Amino acid sequence: MDDAERTDERSTDAAARGSRRRERTRALVLDAAEQLLSRRAAEEIRVEDVAAAAGISPASVYVHFGTKDGLLAAVAERVLAVATEALRTAYAAQAPPLERFAGVGAAYLRLLLDHPAVLKYLTATGERGPRTPVESEVVTRFGELRREFEESIRDAVGSGAIREVDPELMSYFLFGAWNGVAALALRRDALVLAPERVELAVIEAGLTLLDGLMLRPPTT
Repeated sequence: MDDAERTDERSTDAAARGSRRRERTRALVLDAAEQLLSRRAAEEIRVEDVAAAAGISPASVYVHFGTKDGLLAAVAERVLAVATEALRTAYAAQAPPLERFAGVGAAYLRLLLDHPAVLKYLTATGERGPRTPVESEVVTRFGELRREFEESIRDAVGSGAIREVDPELMSYFLFGAWNGVAALALRRDALVLAPERVELAVIEAGLTLLDGLMLRPPTT
């Protein structure tokens, strides 16, 4: 290998290391911002707060995301990608309609517990309406996911796996119930419920609900 080839190889290695370092820093910032968003409203968060939580300088945050709005948009984009992947995987599961219906619920609850910033977005937009393009996108995407869940309920009804219910109303009820019980994990008062207890509560309630929904052969 001649000197020119060695120089090119070193340059390539340095560029690869630089790219990995940028990706690690970007992930640290997104993680820190998401954690802060699970506890505060977006308007209460400063770039300096995110930088301190990530252990980097505020200037580095601006280098990677440009502005606070750019950072919040990146957090929302990442969370929405995770939500879409998790729920659409559950929708597409090769399972009987009843199992798929239950699997979607489990996937949605896991999403809310693992990414509480989702709850903060949904709660904020529900109380005052979306104020930014990011919040509008969150509402739009979760509206799409709610409609897909409605279709999974319709499939379960159509296959005879569960008794006749209104798929739209049932999807709204469950969407609200999951959001409400998952929000207990974020409370800062005596009504707080640990995430693992939230999960157990939803499992117990879900089993009871499914028992009431399942069709049984008539007794003779």
